[in-house]
Amino acid sequence: MRVQGMVVVAVAVVTGASLAWTQTQPAPAKPAPAKPAAAKPAPASPVDKVISLVKAGLGEDLIVKAIVRDKLTKADLSPDEMIKLKQAGASDRIINTMMDPSSAAAAAPAPAPQPVAQPAAQPAVAEPATPPPAAQPVSATSAPAPLPPSAAAKKRILALNEFEWATVQTAAQEVFKTNVDIGKGIRALLTNRLQKEGKVRLVERANLQKLLGEQDFGASNRVKKGTGARIGQVIGADAFLLGDIVAFGRDDRKKSVRVGSVVPGAGVFGGMRVGHSSSKAVVVIAYRLVDAETSEIIDSGEARGESKRESKGLGGMLGVGGGAAGGGVDMTSSNFGETIIGEATIAACDNLAAVINEKIPSMPKRFVELEARVAAISGGSVTISAGSNDSVAAGDKFEVFKILGEIKDPVTKEVLELNTEKVGDLVIATVRERIATGSYTGGPVAVGYLVRKVQ
Repeated sequence: MRVQGMVVVAVAVVTGASLAWTQTQPAPAKPAPAKPAAAKPAPASPVDKVISLVKAGLGEDLIVKAIVRDKLTKADLSPDEMIKLKQAGASDRIINTMMDPSSAAAAAPAPAPQPVAQPAAQPAVAEPATPPPAAQPVSATSAPAPLPPSAAAKKRILALNEFEWATVQTAAQEVFKTNVDIGKGIRALLTNRLQKEGKVRLVERANLQKLLGEQDFGASNRVKKGTGARIGQVIGADAFLLGDIVAFGRDDRKKSVRVGSVVPGAGVFGGMRVGHSSSKAVVVIAYRLVDAETSEIIDSGEARGESKRESKGLGGMLGVGGGAAGGGVDMTSSNFGETIIGEATIAACDNLAAVINEKIPSMPKRFVELEARVAAISGGSVTISAGSNDSVAAGDKFEVFKILGEIKDPVTKEVLELNTEKVGDLVIATVRERIATGSYTGGPVAVGYLVRKVQ
């Protein structure tokens, strides 16, 4: 019993010691939960890839080629995706190519002019100008085929003044039996003839003040926006036509005295008796073609017209039977052209138009200094902010310059000169009224660069 008790006590002691040791040992650490594997980034969509190309500043032609080559197409572009592309700067052509790659072969539209950023005013002399946009490399091989040059851009410009007719005013009243402004009538006939033949361009000068007044009225607050005449620059003329009507009536065969010529002691009609002998109707215009820049007379002379038929007396000038003019007279109408005096007037206008069509187009072309700015760039084409209104024509050559800085008057801050560096050359292919586009060769170019016309 004693041994057994001792065994019990020993077991209890061992058990207690084991429990005490167990309680003093730290609990085994639990294994940390495994981290989830990083998700692989989703591949960029065609829309995002195209946007990245646009933001990288690549040209439209290069982006279109990349879309076709890498198949960055999405025929079911949603409206939101289209808006996203447009807001990123993608053109309609790029979006069309994504939706339909076959449209990439279509010709790119003419580049629209962009506003030219003028260098910011700076107080110091010879300070660098505001840095222009980053220059873009231009490849001449990617330039689109130039359109045929505008025929109008090659034509010389003529201003027609109204003809003086005081010398033959009395004779004209006798013919028409009323007061007809034959100066305006002959000018209208000549204008129609020149416009029909189309060898020169005509500009309005007789009613210029009315035209300018309409432009000013259109710019006022009293005209509904979008409906008034826009303010524009009046095109300059290469030459002016000045003239006087020195004969208008009949040329008597016996006396050889023109109606409208004043003979001392004989009156306006030179003492002729109305109805005495047959005679043809005669109209004579003394003209002068004047160089608009130098005021030099290019050519002068008389344009004479005779009727094919004859009349007896002034009463027969308006018809074979001698009918008088009733009411107003329109010298451009077919009715007037069928009369005897109408035949002579039209013949005189035809002869004068032949002189104009010969002399004006052959005027030597003078070099006109011109500066403009690069307004748009597309592929190998560059568009400048000057056109036919500024005498730009197809074939004109320009040098392109990067603007490095400005030289200003220290007091007035007026820009006296620009510090420039030539980067390339431009040959004009197509001309519009206010812009011109051509093929560029040279280094990188950017909107806002300076262009100067060269001979």
